[in-house]
Amino acid sequence: MNSLKIEGTTFTPEINFDIDNNTLSFLKVSKPANAIEFYQPVFEFLDNFEKEKVKAKVVNQLIVDFNFDYFNTATAKVLYELLAKFKRIKKQGVDIIIKWFYHEEDEDLLEEGQMMAEAVGLDFKFITLPESN
Repeated sequence: MNSLKIEGTTFTPEINFDIDNNTLSFLKVSKPANAIEFYQPVFEFLDNFEKEKVKAKVVNQLIVDFNFDYFNTATAKVLYELLAKFKRIKKQGVDIIIKWFYHEEDEDLLEEGQMMAEAVGLDFKFITLPESN
């Protein structure tokens, strides 16, 4: 199984799934014209990850880094679906570590992460980034 890398653009995030380290990261901005279509490769990759690594019991941890500067409502809906998938993987014995990065002046992004954590019942580690200049 190879890693997944999607290059970021002005409207879409950089996404990296480092299969060797079991780390999935989302970086920068997410406001694609069609969020469901854009994130489809991530869902497919997670399905394969679950079949090949989780069910085979060859992975015991998955680290997910959400490091967005901004995401739109359509992306938020997709993130809830991803979080539900992570919760299902956790129920199969995989420790899911979710890190939610936010700039200290961006209370909205922090609150969005807190609401997501509460809604899906997963623990998030909230990490403050220094104020941007």
